[in-house]
Amino acid sequence: MSPVVAAPPAPVVAPAPVVFGHTTVRIGPRTVRVQAEVDARSRLAFPVRRGPRRVSVPLPVGRWTLRVRAIGPGGVRMSAPRVVWVLPKSGARLGTTKGRLDRRLQADVTALTGRLPAISGVYVQHLLTGCGAGVNAGAPFPTASVLKAGILLDAVRRPAGASASLLDQMVLDSSDRAANQVLAIQGGGDGVAGAARVTETLRAIGLQQALVRRPYIIEETAGRPIPVETTAQPALFTNFVGSPYEMARMFIVIHRGALGGGALRTLRVGSLRVRSQITRRLLDVKDRTKLVQALPSGMPLLHKTGYTEEVKHDVGVIYTRSGPIVVAAMTWSASGVSDGTGDGFIAEVGRAALRRLSGGGRC
Repeated sequence: MSPVVAAPPAPVVAPAPVVFGHTTVRIGPRTVRVQAEVDARSRLAFPVRRGPRRVSVPLPVGRWTLRVRAIGPGGVRMSAPRVVWVLPKSGARLGTTKGRLDRRLQADVTALTGRLPAISGVYVQHLLTGCGAGVNAGAPFPTASVLKAGILLDAVRRPAGASASLLDQMVLDSSDRAANQVLAIQGGGDGVAGAARVTETLRAIGLQQALVRRPYIIEETAGRPIPVETTAQPALFTNFVGSPYEMARMFIVIHRGALGGGALRTLRVGSLRVRSQITRRLLDVKDRTKLVQALPSGMPLLHKTGYTEEVKHDVGVIYTRSGPIVVAAMTWSASGVSDGTGDGFIAEVGRAALRRLSGGGRC
C-alpha cells in the first residue's frame, strides 16, 4: 500500500497591496508548481524547485483579487485571497527628479492653456527620462481637495489615531468632513493645529509654497448669506494653497516613497507603509473624471482631484509601460469653471502628455 502524500502547505502572498509587475509568494515543501488566479481567472502555472522558498509570481497590470495555488503530488492548496494593485515593472525604477523640456509637449500644453477661459497651470514630467513641460506651473492656486493627499501624508508619517475608515472617506470619497476630523485628530483635538502639522510635513518633503491654514469650510445649503467677499485673489481667501509644480512634487515624493527612496525615507516612512496606507488609497480614488478620461482602459493612475465652483484640478502619476508620468493640471476662475470646461481641459492635458511621453519623450 502506497504511503499517503500530503498536499503542500498553502502559499503565503507578500503583504504589500501595491506591487510592480510581480508579487512575492512564500511556498512550503512538496510544492512543484505555482499558479496565480486573478479575479477567479487562472493564469499559466510554472514549475518551482522543491523545498521552502520565496518565488516571484508575475502578474498583469491592474487591480485584482489574487489567490495563488501551490501544486504538489498530494494535491493543491490555495492562499488566502488578497486585493492587490499591480503597476508596470517600469514604475519600480527611481528614475530622475530633474525635468527637461520637451518642446513639442510644451507647445501642445501652451495651446491648451491659451484656449481655456480661466487661469490655469500645468506641470508634466516623465519620471524616468525627465522629459516634460510646464505652463504657469509656479503659480499658487486654491488646491481644494488635492491637498487631502498631504493630510494623508502627515497622518501616515505621524499616526495620531485616525482610523483606516476615516482616511478612506477622506481620500476615496473626498469627504471634507472626514478631512476635518483627521485634521482635528492630528492636532490633538484642534483642527487649526492639525493644519499646521500638515504644512510642516509639506515643508519637510521640500514644498515651500504649499500650505494648509485651517480645516475645510463646510457649506450648508440653507441660510447662506449673500456673498460680499472679494474673489479676484483666490490665494488670499483659501485655506489650501499649492502650485502645479509643488503638487506634482508631492506626488513624486509619494511615488518614490513607495520604492523606498526620496524624502519619505528620510522621514522614516517605509515603503510598505507608503504602499499600504498612501499609494493604495490614491489608486482607489473614486472620481473617474478629469485625468482618468484621458487614459486607456486599465492604465493605473495614482491621483487626487480637487473641485469647487471656482476650481477644477487633478494631480497624479500615470503608470505607463515606458515609465511613470506625473501630471498636474489646475484651473481657477472667479466666475466659475464648469465641469465640462475644467474636466475636459484636464483630460486634454493628460492625452497630450501620453501622446508625447508614453514612449519616454524626445527632450
